[in-house]
Amino acid sequence: MKTYIWTLPTRIFHWLLVAGMVVAYVVSEEDELLNIHSSVGYMVGVLIAFRIIWGFFGPKYSRFTDFSFGLKALKAFITDMKTSKSQHAGHNPGASFVMFGIIICTLLIVVSGALLLAADGQGLFRSIQIGMSSDTLKEIHEIAVNIVIVLVILHLIGNTVDFIFNRQAGTLTSMFTGYKNMTAESASLNTFQKVLATMGIIAALIIVPYSLTTQKLTPQSEKNELHENGSSEDEDD
Repeated sequence: MKTYIWTLPTRIFHWLLVAGMVVAYVVSEEDELLNIHSSVGYMVGVLIAFRIIWGFFGPKYSRFTDFSFGLKALKAFITDMKTSKSQHAGHNPGASFVMFGIIICTLLIVVSGALLLAADGQGLFRSIQIGMSSDTLKEIHEIAVNIVIVLVILHLIGNTVDFIFNRQAGTLTSMFTGYKNMTAESASLNTFQKVLATMGIIAALIIVPYSLTTQKLTPQSEKNELHENGSSEDEDD
């Protein structure tokens, strides 16, 4: 029996987040692409903010109350994955810990990145100063990125294992179709949830062109070069 588990907003969030994180990571090492990196980062931040709100007001399987965080449930899941998966239509215990970790750490990445720009007097939130050094913010940013990479790898391993040993459930394809092959209550959206999802996804998409055209970022390497050139001219004088 096919059951509707992941509604369209949840699936759009998922794939926009994947795209955003990949793009932000790929361009992160190129100083001249800093504006793209930060703009996509803002989009990821809006998506995470939406997902947190969605976790309280979204449909059945997207709510945090449907996540299974018990250590006993996690142990049972690891011991007998096939049986445990059949008991959790939405996030199984393993996925619950991984997805919640991704949400929290990605939020930390976005906040630390925005504050790192602000500490340099740049970005959409340059007026916010918390007194934390750029080096500390950069370290937090990089540590959080590495944790998310580990969590994503665990997520991919979980999906691969599920595809090999529990393919009939359709967990992997459910993030494209929304349906799993199991007997459970189907998810549905009310009017409020449809409006909330529309606003959240549109906001995430709009902030990219807005930040690209509004903020003009100067990479630290370019600032250092200008500073060195300025110092050289002073010495020549």
